[in-house]
Amino acid sequence: MNTPASARPVVVGFDGSPPGDAAFAWAVAEATRRDLPLHVLVARGMLYPVAAGYGLTTPWPEEFDSELVDEARERVAGMAPERAVVVESVAGTPASFLVDASREAELVVVGRRRQSALGEAFSGSTSSQVAAHASCPVVVVDKDFDVSPQAPIVVAVDGSSANDPAVGFAFERAAALGASVTAVHSWWVDVPQTFDAPWLSEERVAELEHLHRGRLDVALAGWSAKFPEVEVRTVLRRSLPVEAVLAESEGAQLIVVGSRGHGGFVGLLLGSVSQGLLHRDRPCPIAVVHALSAVAP
Repeated sequence: MNTPASARPVVVGFDGSPPGDAAFAWAVAEATRRDLPLHVLVARGMLYPVAAGYGLTTPWPEEFDSELVDEARERVAGMAPERAVVVESVAGTPASFLVDASREAELVVVGRRRQSALGEAFSGSTSSQVAAHASCPVVVVDKDFDVSPQAPIVVAVDGSSANDPAVGFAFERAAALGASVTAVHSWWVDVPQTFDAPWLSEERVAELEHLHRGRLDVALAGWSAKFPEVEVRTVLRRSLPVEAVLAESEGAQLIVVGSRGHGGFVGLLLGSVSQGLLHRDRPCPIAVVHALSAVAP
């Protein structure tokens, strides 16, 4: 193992739950593939959310905390015996210590516990909180996925400068894995079927499609030139963005979306697309890349 001492780690939370196990396995595989150190954080207690972004942490018995730390070390030793790993027991809410760790991380990997839409609206899930506030890209894994490393990477493209790091993340990762990129851009005009819309003629629809095709091409041009070896499939859909991305994600290894930045309410911060995808059943993990996040393969 030739991991540089200064290499930033892959950070993952570990609590022994099924979603946590899936995220843990994904993080170990990612750290191994990229020859990065692994930093495992074990929550010192059980979180009971009481409001968006806040919660009460009830400490669990010290022996259980020690068992989780030992289990995490044993799992890494079994999966990647030569991987440099730090396992740390941390007090506080899972979201808070994962966000803190993201400041020095290459990537944060987090599991997602499924709960009702009402529960997520009131409490905000750990995955949503981390994706909203982390300083580096965040990958959310909610179950085991068995796909080839050469499976396509789907990236949502809106043509904005804030979205560019997400597009770059998808291209760099595809180049490293020998995978292709499926770039999805959508546009939507909501016209009820019971109403006539003379202003939305076939000619106008064609103009809009041409406009959005141009935005998609411009957003991809620089990255295609930088990574000419990456095969790119472009998809332009007249549909809502979340539905457009999900329609193209079957068989993919990863969905990549951008985010608006840091601070504020989670729903506003993440934007409707990233928030909508985080809360939907997906066929693969999702990476949320902030405008200021470091882009990495």
